[in-house]
Amino acid sequence: MRYTFMVLVTIAVVGALGIPLGDPRFLYTAITLECAYIALAVLALLIGDGVYIGSRVGTMVKNRKRRIMIVTVPSIAIASMVIVANTLSTTHLSIMMSLTPLYNALILIVGGYILQILLIISSIYEYSRVRLADLNAR
Repeated sequence: MRYTFMVLVTIAVVGALGIPLGDPRFLYTAITLECAYIALAVLALLIGDGVYIGSRVGTMVKNRKRRIMIVTVPSIAIASMVIVANTLSTTHLSIMMSLTPLYNALILIVGGYILQILLIISSIYEYSRVRLADLNAR
């Protein structure tokens, strides 16, 4: 889960830089979204380091796929929603197309598209890696 963890931390840092630049009406939504990324990063760190809360040794391999899904499924869902929301927002599109406040445009492009796509890719990679390991164990 280290790739997913690194992408989640990077998204949280870029989002923290971008929150003060955004519309004050969406401040609470942006903070909630950043808290979700931080929570997913903590879960990815715990799962990746092998911290298994409340599980027995015999069921660790079997339940690893479920624990990975706790991080990957919400990561893919949130990243997809952010990409769609940024694409549907005319304000975001005009900022990104005109690069008028350059800093805002860079934050939107990097945080809203590039890092979200990386999050989807890393989540799918982690899930497929665990799925292949599970299939090889059988």
